[in-house]
Amino acid sequence: MEEESRKNKKKEAPAAGWEVIYCSLVLILVALFSMLVSYSTIEEEKIKHFQQEKEFLSENGTGSDALDLSQDILGAQGGVVMQTMKSLKMSLAQAGLDESVSIEKIEKGFKVTFGSSVLFSSGKAEINKDACFCLDEMIKIARNNPFFVRVEGHTDNVPINTLEFPSNWELSTTRAVNVLRYLFEKGELPAERLAAVGFSQYHPLASNDVSGGRRRNRRVEFYFEL
Repeated sequence: MEEESRKNKKKEAPAAGWEVIYCSLVLILVALFSMLVSYSTIEEEKIKHFQQEKEFLSENGTGSDALDLSQDILGAQGGVVMQTMKSLKMSLAQAGLDESVSIEKIEKGFKVTFGSSVLFSSGKAEINKDACFCLDEMIKIARNNPFFVRVEGHTDNVPINTLEFPSNWELSTTRAVNVLRYLFEKGELPAERLAAVGFSQYHPLASNDVSGGRRRNRRVEFYFEL
């Protein structure tokens, strides 16, 4: 009897081992299936953000660029950026400034470029009173979203040599700082989210050999980055 009991135990052992292996395989398959389902789930919000960006790019003649959008653009931040760009574009168009101001998507946010004549008189750094509307729009954007705002001043290569501005370095930097001061004092934006820099004539967009190129190079750029 004792010998038969030992034989039965030996026969049962393989059966128990097979059941363990079977259960393990089932668990692995369940885990794999769950993982595949999670990867295949499409978030409606991501599709909405993608459609907003594609629509904006199409309106600005760059619809083909939508194919190159990074995955980050499909997130919540991308949706905020695209909605803000679209709203600003409409506001500037209503003010008749759509040809004097350009809005461009960048990696971490977007850039707004003003021709310097919109904000300043030639050779001056005092902000034109008529330009306050534009700066107020910049303030609204920064208040409603946690953007870091960098203001850049640029000039053409025509030299300036006055008591106030010995060179284009001083002119471009003073313009950028005056804009930043407006954002800080009137807009009451946090100082830690603001920066200003002057590049003089050393970051041109076009050739300074022609008047059209020099006009493009005289500009103030706002970078809104998340």
